[in-house]
Amino acid sequence: MSAMLANLNELYKAKEGLEELKQQHSELYELLLHVVSLTRQLQIKYGYVGSLLMDEDLTKYRPKFIRESILSLYQKEVQKLKDHPEINEVKETIKRHRNVSDSKLFLLALGAKPELLQGSTIIK
Repeated sequence: MSAMLANLNELYKAKEGLEELKQQHSELYELLLHVVSLTRQLQIKYGYVGSLLMDEDLTKYRPKFIRESILSLYQKEVQKLKDHPEINEVKETIKRHRNVSDSKLFLLALGAKPELLQGSTIIK
């Protein structure tokens, strides 16, 4: 039970971190929201955008059923976010909340409630 509570506390801390990012860097946050929404609309795994933003190996999350032309357009949108002068704020937020998966972090950004994400493992 205490592990579940700790998980919920971590989700609340991640949500607070995102709110702080939104308050202090609203333009950057809007770009992040754009990319996360696009990720959801294209049904790309959130781990893929997390890996793109953090310059990590993409192999695990690379979309298999998306045309290269669409994926290229998507990557250009992510690059706009990465080119933002304050991108390190997003990267620091992701690093600070690494104990919360990319999918849960980005779902929190989209407005999901921490209680609904607690213990959820089906979302990637």
